[in-house]
Amino acid sequence: MRRQPVTGLDPFLTLPGWLTKLPRMKRLLAAAFLILSSQSIILAQQRPMVTEPVHTVEPGHLRFELGFEFLQDAVFPFSGLEGDLSRLGMLGFRLGVGKNVELQLLGTVQNVLNINRQFPAPNTPNLNFNDDSTSDVGDFTLAAKVRFKQESDGSPALGFRFGFEMPNASNENGLGNDELNAFGSFLIEKRVGRARAIGNLGVAILGDPTDSSSQDDLFTYGAALIFEVNDQVNLLADLNGRAGDAGIGTEEQTHLRLGAQFKAGGLYWDVGAFFGFQDTDPDTGVIIGVSKDFKLWDF
Repeated sequence: MRRQPVTGLDPFLTLPGWLTKLPRMKRLLAAAFLILSSQSIILAQQRPMVTEPVHTVEPGHLRFELGFEFLQDAVFPFSGLEGDLSRLGMLGFRLGVGKNVELQLLGTVQNVLNINRQFPAPNTPNLNFNDDSTSDVGDFTLAAKVRFKQESDGSPALGFRFGFEMPNASNENGLGNDELNAFGSFLIEKRVGRARAIGNLGVAILGDPTDSSSQDDLFTYGAALIFEVNDQVNLLADLNGRAGDAGIGTEEQTHLRLGAQFKAGGLYWDVGAFFGFQDTDPDTGVIIGVSKDFKLWDF
């Protein structure tokens, strides 16, 4: 009797050639093991977290991300603006260029602020819009991430991420500071059962928009917990921010994101809620996004 191929497997899983040569029952057991062991890879998307995991995109693969955020009562102290901020077309390109190296380009196509309040601020004389709303492209970030230690039974995975944020948003529209910012942070990640704990600790060197000869150095931090409900759904909590001797335009931040990641229709979806805790943070918000991996070349 002709042997039938294994069916009902996850469509994202490609069976290696050696597995197809095994007897049917052994193929089923081996395939089940591969599916279970690949869950963390299937649900390894970044969105909607800001805290950066240690794992990198697979070599030769490009992860494309697209998202939307609506944040209530966002404050721009440098420009003296407050209102509801819509972040449209939040793009992410994450390219695996080596076994443990990832390059990133992240940014927002359009920020739109519906202004509820204006107050005197250093940038007020430079503002140039005539409506009760203002919009501009968001600042884009170029970064690289390196994993220099894989996780083992007794120790976590370790990595480092560094890069800079470009001043794409104009101060004339009130949504930018026209300052180039640099950052670097150490990454740590450990799995415990169905949960993954992620931590970031680093420093951000921020240009001071009120003094062209000065900069503000702030500590950055992030802590995230991801719980794998099954091989289709993750629940997550992500707390991140920055602290230190901040000034106008470089304020301290403390943000909490609660959300879920799930797989459907060949795509990785995410939804979440946003909560800000500093006086200049947005109060609340909603987050929606999608991501997908594309194979560009064989590594």
